[in-house]
Amino acid sequence: MEIWVPLPTVTAELRGDVSVGLRLGDGAVTSDDRRLMEAHLAAGLFFREQLLRSGMGWAAAHLAQRGLGHVLRSSSPWKIGYAPDGWARLVDHLRSHGFDDKTLLSAGLASATKKGYLVDRFRDRIIFPAWDAAEELVGFVGRSRGGRAKYLNSPTTRIYQKSHTLVGLVEQRDLLESGATPVFVEGPMDAAAVDELSRLTSRGWAGLGVCGTGLSFHQASMVYQCSGSKTAIVGVDADGGGRLAAVRWLDDLSSVFERVLVAEFPSGHDPSSLLETPAGADRLFEALSSPRPLAELAIEVELARWSRVLDHISGRVNALRRVAPLVARLPHDKVAGQLGELAKVLELDQDIVSREVVETLGRSTRRALPNRPLDSLTASDPPDPGPSL
Repeated sequence: MEIWVPLPTVTAELRGDVSVGLRLGDGAVTSDDRRLMEAHLAAGLFFREQLLRSGMGWAAAHLAQRGLGHVLRSSSPWKIGYAPDGWARLVDHLRSHGFDDKTLLSAGLASATKKGYLVDRFRDRIIFPAWDAAEELVGFVGRSRGGRAKYLNSPTTRIYQKSHTLVGLVEQRDLLESGATPVFVEGPMDAAAVDELSRLTSRGWAGLGVCGTGLSFHQASMVYQCSGSKTAIVGVDADGGGRLAAVRWLDDLSSVFERVLVAEFPSGHDPSSLLETPAGADRLFEALSSPRPLAELAIEVELARWSRVLDHISGRVNALRRVAPLVARLPHDKVAGQLGELAKVLELDQDIVSREVVETLGRSTRRALPNRPLDSLTASDPPDPGPSL
């Protein structure tokens, strides 16, 4: 006989609000999918209890070191947990609560060895819940202590796709509904760091982890639907990789939010690592308090790609054509200054630069196509320059 997990109790423990629990019986999901969600809720409670009981274990120590000691309080909205070391601790726990092996495999919580034994997918990792648009717990992100892949996501299942989930969506709901500006960051620990700083300073930021370098239109829409803000901030490391990742988010965020800004952290740092440094909270506060349009960063990144051909007139003109759609997406009060800067950098007459931007706007309107000006960022590099004339 199956022993069903008391779902409202589990949901309330993880979220602190029974009213946003699983939508049982409303036809939104199948009975099989509901069972997978129940398994995740039970697993989330197990992971949470393991973290709170671990006391002085490495997971709790690491969170405290990163300035996230608040998540260790049972009252914290962040129900971060810990997957204990061992081959089948979660498997044994869920079996004892009536979940069969098929469910554990279908949920992505376990995998089968060559000999047919089930083992935990997450072992000896800090665990972050991943929520879908309906605010259901459908997956996890696990952070290792080192020596393995830093982050491990749940595998794609019937209920989980990484591009359709966010870390922090439920935990930040109160901030988002009150008008806090969503701050999209790569890592789940960074989302919790932004949240902590926001609540300490009453500045109204809501941290959301996309769990990788990709952000989808679906993720942007999830946040917009529960947010009172028309502005979004992207938080990035100031190094090349972080900047390029942020620029790739511009299209999807701009399709949803009226203003898309970027907060740049000191090179080599993300929000959670910054909190470890001297005056780290002040430095993080400064970065989030002084964001600039993400389109400005996109222009810089694109011009850098064309730098080796800018000594040719054809290279300068082609570079202008690449960045013109980005200039058109700047706030109105930033356009004139950017036109002047481009004319200076590209050594072109400002009238030429202005005309190209206007013509780009006209072409976009006539075609009535979605703006995709950042395709060049994932395309091949500009052609090699020919011999100087």
